[in-house]
Amino acid sequence: MQKLAISGEKNICIIGPSTDAFYMGGVATHIRNLKSLSCFRDAEILDPGSINSNCRENTFSILKALFTMGRRVQRKGYKYLLVNSSIYPASFLKLLLMLTALPAGNQPVTHVFFHGGRFSFLSPLTASFLKRFFRTALGKVQVFHFLSSEQMEGFLRLFPGCHASIYANYATADDTWEKNCKDERNCLKLLFVGRIVRKKGVYELLSAFETLLAKNEKIQLTIAGDGPDLPELINRSKSFQPGLVHFPGFVKGQELETAYRDADLLIFPSYQEGFPYVAIEAMRAGLPIVSTSSGALDELVTDGVTGFKVPPKDSDALVITISRIINHRTLLEEMSHNCHAYFKARLSRSAAERYYSELIGDAFPQGSGGQSND
Repeated sequence: MQKLAISGEKNICIIGPSTDAFYMGGVATHIRNLKSLSCFRDAEILDPGSINSNCRENTFSILKALFTMGRRVQRKGYKYLLVNSSIYPASFLKLLLMLTALPAGNQPVTHVFFHGGRFSFLSPLTASFLKRFFRTALGKVQVFHFLSSEQMEGFLRLFPGCHASIYANYATADDTWEKNCKDERNCLKLLFVGRIVRKKGVYELLSAFETLLAKNEKIQLTIAGDGPDLPELINRSKSFQPGLVHFPGFVKGQELETAYRDADLLIFPSYQEGFPYVAIEAMRAGLPIVSTSSGALDELVTDGVTGFKVPPKDSDALVITISRIINHRTLLEEMSHNCHAYFKARLSRSAAERYYSELIGDAFPQGSGGQSND
């Protein structure tokens, strides 16, 4: 099981997926971004392993690693412990066992950061049992942090009395991406970036695009990403005029940046989200977002300011919203400026440095309820 070597005195330990692994899911990406911050440059990362992701291990090996980790935390005498977990049954149970294994006396200041998922899998009866059985373990956490109000409120309904707060994902840079020059007489360029699966709303997006074409709207669509539904979407788009829909596959780096710069709107009608990095990249590019209100998108996207919200699974709402923007193209420039401003203030590297420097500097406010990243 992989663990990063200790170099020098380390007062901070980050628990979660290793950033050395080939597969970089959302949690691992978050930890990689944390390690790029000056306040976490010397932090140690401990990966307890997972059955399904980076350090693939069986259940017995993971349990053994959790309790070995508890002894290591006690021996190293960390001042701060940042634990990262998804909100799924196995992940949540692993979190509770991990907290149980942590030392009860002279323990580090412990913060738990939740990532993807919802607490809907837990019934009130099950939560009541867990709360009783793991009361001491839950009490070791100073603050539980969530990517959205939806996650936090679900947790507090089941575990009232815990200290809770809202946090954000961040970029690893401060600079913004400027838009490529556009002629308003040109067609409106729509962009989707993400995994090509039904729950991302890609079928509703393609249906809305087809309806808009039937109304003779001047639009183009790029669907960037890979996934099991990609062949079906490509097949459905064969009836369109060549060049109107583009499927570049999975893109990254300069190619992805160019896709954001060239687009007019990010269309992201996902059924369920936490805090997608796609939204951060769009804000960095000054790209207004048309999205659902799932997860952090509810706070990131303000109607008429940084984009527009639509209900999930509603292609008609997408048609109405995109048509509104086509008929009022001047909205794009103002919203683009607002997206850049939002990125610099709340999603940039500097914003992350401010937030986490306060967090590990004992300046974090106490008490239940959400704390914004203003």
